[in-house]
Amino acid sequence: MFENFREKLHMVQQDFTTGLKTLGDKSRDTKVKTRPRFEESPPLFTAGLEILRRYEENWFLLHKRTKDGAQDAEAVDGDIVMLSAHWERRRTALTQLQEQLRSLPVFVSELDAIAANIAHLEGDFEEMESRLVYLETLCCQCEQQTFKQHHINQLESYKRKKRKEVEALEVELNSEHDQQVAQLEQATERKLRERQKVYEEAFNQDVEQYLSTGHIQHRERLCGRPAICVT
Repeated sequence: MFENFREKLHMVQQDFTTGLKTLGDKSRDTKVKTRPRFEESPPLFTAGLEILRRYEENWFLLHKRTKDGAQDAEAVDGDIVMLSAHWERRRTALTQLQEQLRSLPVFVSELDAIAANIAHLEGDFEEMESRLVYLETLCCQCEQQTFKQHHINQLESYKRKKRKEVEALEVELNSEHDQQVAQLEQATERKLRERQKVYEEAFNQDVEQYLSTGHIQHRERLCGRPAICVT
């Protein structure tokens, strides 16, 4: 619309300028041709010259105004061009806005679908978090159970080791005890044999003395006991 108006205005301006130039040229030609007649008979053409002068002045003013109008029209034409470009930009922006508005329901539906998916994902995330907490608890329990079993195995190993040490110590103590008992029995048996031998010797002496003298001599203690004298 602005382009057609601008073209029509430019055509009118050109036609109007061409017409004014044609009239100016004709008036100058008429003035040049009438000067000799005026010089020959000035009283007859005074009124006509006055009318022509006024005509030329009016046409000069009209030409000047037309020129100013042409300049103003050029300025207006530039403004129209700028306004047309601005309107084209606005029209393009409006077209884009309309396209975006037409696609807005689809965008809103997609946004609702995305919101629903986000809500579903939030539920999944909460469930996954609870399962991760449960898994962490199970891992802690398994770790504690493993640690406990390790200590139990260490304790069992320590018990077996100490049991073996105790058994070895018992064997060693039993062996030493048996040796000591055997040594004590041997010493006791040796002392008994020695004491029996002493008694036998004393008895034999008493028997010999009794057979020879008819009485037994009083003896001192033998092995801590007093001697018995028999007559």
